[in-house]
Amino acid sequence: MQNKHATHIYKNGVILTMDSRCSIVPCMAVADDRILAVGSEEEVSRYAAPETKITDLKGRFMMPGLYDGHSHFMRAGMYSRYWVDINSFPIGDVRSFDDIKRKVAQACEKAKPGEWILCAGYDDTNVTEHRHFTIAELDAMAPNNPLFLRHISGHLAVANSLAFKAAGITPETPNPEGGVFRKDAQGNLTGLIEEPTAMEMVLAASPQMTDEMWQNSIETATKDYLAKGVTTCHDGGVTTAMWRNYMAAYKRGMIKNRIQLLPKHAHFDFSLATTTKCGTPLTPDCKLTMGAVKIFQDGSLQGYTGYLTNPYITSPAGSNDDLWRGYPIRSRQALVDLVVNYHKQGWQVAIHCNGDACIDDVLEAYEQAQKAYPRADARDIAIHCQTVREDQLDRIARIGAMPSFFVTHTYFWGDRHRDIFLGEYRASRISPLRSALKRRIPFTLHNDTMVTPIDPLMSVWSAVNRLTSSGKVLGAAQRIGVLDALKSVTIWGAYQYHEEHYKGSLEPGKLADMVILDTNPLTADPIVIKDIKVLATIVGDECVYGEV
Repeated sequence: MQNKHATHIYKNGVILTMDSRCSIVPCMAVADDRILAVGSEEEVSRYAAPETKITDLKGRFMMPGLYDGHSHFMRAGMYSRYWVDINSFPIGDVRSFDDIKRKVAQACEKAKPGEWILCAGYDDTNVTEHRHFTIAELDAMAPNNPLFLRHISGHLAVANSLAFKAAGITPETPNPEGGVFRKDAQGNLTGLIEEPTAMEMVLAASPQMTDEMWQNSIETATKDYLAKGVTTCHDGGVTTAMWRNYMAAYKRGMIKNRIQLLPKHAHFDFSLATTTKCGTPLTPDCKLTMGAVKIFQDGSLQGYTGYLTNPYITSPAGSNDDLWRGYPIRSRQALVDLVVNYHKQGWQVAIHCNGDACIDDVLEAYEQAQKAYPRADARDIAIHCQTVREDQLDRIARIGAMPSFFVTHTYFWGDRHRDIFLGEYRASRISPLRSALKRRIPFTLHNDTMVTPIDPLMSVWSAVNRLTSSGKVLGAAQRIGVLDALKSVTIWGAYQYHEEHYKGSLEPGKLADMVILDTNPLTADPIVIKDIKVLATIVGDECVYGEV
């Protein structure tokens, strides 16, 4: 480094570097926004100069800034800021249809006739009624306003007649590829909409986000993510409009953490991309970086749209198919052709895949793409990879792909996966972290925010404890240790997205992105990890949340 004098020295801490030995040191020197040295006080003090700022950590725990393995940063801010929150317990306070009706009624009182009521967090499996609203119920809830309730999974919604009418959708409207407008036995719309391609057709008639609203959403998400210690996050599905607003927000100085932008297949103008290489900085200070191309291949298990090899243990309401397995967005061959084409251009690919049948499709596409256009460091990503089988993990290890696990499913939906969707055995194996470790497969953990609140330490807690929201253990054999769980939200996160050479650990030459916690998770009772508080979040040696 050019500057051999430290601008800042941290001392008397418990600093987990997350280097190859996971060293713990008391001191660290920083030069501007990069780490200069780590080690003992004697080793680090040699970099001190008269103007060097000295911070006494007083025994507090510091580690690399937390890494968000997969989420939807800008949309998380959008839903938080502009949509009505109808999340069920334990995320929100909804427990029944009456709670949702009350919130919708309050929104209708504030809205003019004809204005859209947009709600997020709806979960039919987590209300006392355990079913979807009928279209008649939705019409009664908002008789003068188009109403749209987005399912917490992001793969379903229910809408009233005025919403369908505004969008020009009738019972005769054909289903889009990979999406469904559900109908009853008489051929009438039920109000249920499956998958984003169909949901977007309805939402196209709603008021569209303005540039100001997108940038306000960035501001909201930034506060939420920094409060949870996230120094690098992802936007897993950036559209052209979102990309332009990220660049505008950067010019305005709004970007406080680091954000990797994953262009969304079929929704992004790829002429805007200055590189196809994931991990390449898009701004001089590395605040924005290029990500992988994001593709959807199936839906969600809790929406019955995740694509399984063996049937769900119960079928969706209204279905006469006792062997319901969900469905893919496109055929396997269509996916192979798509991924091969992106590989030809040099892109890393990240594909949403929950069901094991879908994972088969995804791994076949990755393997065929590698055969056609081999790349030693492709690191293609299986996002969620929720019901991955042991033989599929063997294949993942062989082809060098990487899973990113939504492990907090064990908490938020674990009881329902066991009792409604998958049964005891398959539910006990969702997000099989221990099986991945046995094969030395590096993986990341994520919250899929906006689906669940951003909280990497909650992911660590779930990985270590695997407790459901009712307090039951789901898959004890798949628990992992705290250190490996912390790797998955630091150095393995950086590795997955080709940023390990400048992020993910506290080593000389890397960016000075750190978090200070009020408790050392390595020595704490594992059951309290989710309750550990973030005291400070530091990006490029600038404290952007809390106090050092």
